[in-house]
Amino acid sequence: MAEIIDYGRFAERLQEKRSRWALLDEVQREWGYEDPGGEPPHSRWGGENSEYGIDEDLPIPEALGEWWDSPVNSFAFRPRLYWTHTQWPPSIAGDELPDDTPHLGADEDLRVCVFMSEYQYCNQWGYLAAEAGRPDPRVFVSTGDGWVVQSRSLSEFFLQLAMERMPGNFGWSLRIHRTVVEDDAAIVERLRASYRELGLLPWQEMGTDALSYGGPDALIRHGRGPGADFAIVIHGRTREALVQVADTLGVPYEDGDIKGPSEVPAPLEDLRPVALAAGDTDDRGRWTVVSAGAAPEEPAVPRVTGLDEVTGRTVVTADQDGTTVVAGDRDGAIHLWATDGEAPSEAESRALHRAPVTGAGCVRMDSGRRVVVSGDSNGVLRFWLTDKAPRRSPFDRRRTAVTAVAAGKPGTGPAVAAAWADGLVRVWDLYTDVVADLRLGTGIQGLALDADGLLRVTGPDGTAVLRLDLDRLWPTRKMREQLDEIDWSSFWTARGPADENGVSDLIVRIGSDDEATAKQAVHDLYRLIVSKDGSLTAAAPAVPFLVELMTDPANRARGTLLLLIADIADLPDARGDRGRAQRAAVQEALPVLLPLLEDDDTSVRWAAGELQRICAGPTA
Repeated sequence: MAEIIDYGRFAERLQEKRSRWALLDEVQREWGYEDPGGEPPHSRWGGENSEYGIDEDLPIPEALGEWWDSPVNSFAFRPRLYWTHTQWPPSIAGDELPDDTPHLGADEDLRVCVFMSEYQYCNQWGYLAAEAGRPDPRVFVSTGDGWVVQSRSLSEFFLQLAMERMPGNFGWSLRIHRTVVEDDAAIVERLRASYRELGLLPWQEMGTDALSYGGPDALIRHGRGPGADFAIVIHGRTREALVQVADTLGVPYEDGDIKGPSEVPAPLEDLRPVALAAGDTDDRGRWTVVSAGAAPEEPAVPRVTGLDEVTGRTVVTADQDGTTVVAGDRDGAIHLWATDGEAPSEAESRALHRAPVTGAGCVRMDSGRRVVVSGDSNGVLRFWLTDKAPRRSPFDRRRTAVTAVAAGKPGTGPAVAAAWADGLVRVWDLYTDVVADLRLGTGIQGLALDADGLLRVTGPDGTAVLRLDLDRLWPTRKMREQLDEIDWSSFWTARGPADENGVSDLIVRIGSDDEATAKQAVHDLYRLIVSKDGSLTAAAPAVPFLVELMTDPANRARGTLLLLIADIADLPDARGDRGRAQRAAVQEALPVLLPLLEDDDTSVRWAAGELQRICAGPTA
């Protein structure tokens, strides 16, 4: 966050004439929210607040429909950031505004159309039925004193709601209890003297009556109502900005009182420019460079009607047989032609991206079905099995631009490779969804996957050809196939059948190259399959796979994984065959696991000691 945003001037931004959602988009990005890509998982029809009736004769304001359709609607993508319920169509509240409401005539429709409620329904937000025909009507909020105006328009309300929610998730926070502020009136005096109001109406949720102020990279919320347990809440885009406000206000605090962001973006790679020479290999033997420096090869793309007419075309490619042509454009659309009929098909176009397309690959599955994977400058990959609707969620997403995409059949079946601007290349086996991370370096401009297991990587100095060792590249691919042979629906976890809770997927994920992903998978699996009475039957069939992962020196979660295996055997209250089978599965693996008592990793040695202690104890 190199640029400092002065929210003391926010009122001026609020008055600028611009498109309805431009300021909402800006504020969300300023606090760290990023477009996840793909289609939103939450639709307007997914609301829960349907207690009251719906007047189908009333129009729905234009701005409300626009918000639901807008790609900057962070609620639709991440509703848990908000902790609110929605209602579509808006429902009529059980009470209405009194006849003497200012600025309204006595004969106007004073009913309130509710479109959103606080998570526990302590507050509702709606617009007047009398104003339903307006494009962007005022928003009212239910309070202990009845309905009061919350925002001057729907669009301003959604901006204000985002500013109430985003900083607490993406920024640094300090909360000062109301008793501290009541005992020192000078705190509020310094607030008013040092910072300017944002220009928004006081926020009335939960009786807070909170007025918001702005400063450099900081927002300050002054809760004046009886519901404001914390009279001063400071949010900073950086810790330094928050500390500056706290010191200016003279509020007492300790370092431990400052809470960091709960939403922390995954770090990018810090790699040098790609520089591959013949004979180079990685430390796990997954690839070896067989040649380097060749001139890049232009992909062979059949000429199809309409290809040259694609406006703003950014990429074009074809599948391994030349029977499918794919193009992407700067508006984020993907265009596809099938050329294996008597005549080439007309283009089928899909708006898959909200940023320029920067890479695309297509491959024919063994069944003949076509797969298209495309990437954009926002770092989003989309997956489209072309005889179906595109997958709604991103195939992958990282916080830097995709620079190249390729698809092919390197020997094990269809596969996809993608490169990002920070130098990371990911290679997927599409049949098993197993993925490998190759840290090759920045500046990659092109990729190609050949049928003989070659990955061609093009950078500023030409094309290097890497021979892939597919067994080492995807060490869990065969495991995935073995896991799929098990009837997981017949085994039980703490949350029900193992197949419905993704036990096999979690096992594969433990083999991820990403340490955070691998450790989180161990944690999630622990909660599903570990019990102290042996009642969860999914543990026993999982053990052989966990042991196989544990014996891989490159596994990124070995210490926590071995503790999981040990706890599967720790059954002081076990009864019957289930418990014995679970413990026996671990004991059978002891000859493989106990040598880890001499492992170089301290955490692994300690976990191996725990395993030895548990398995040496009395059998339940």
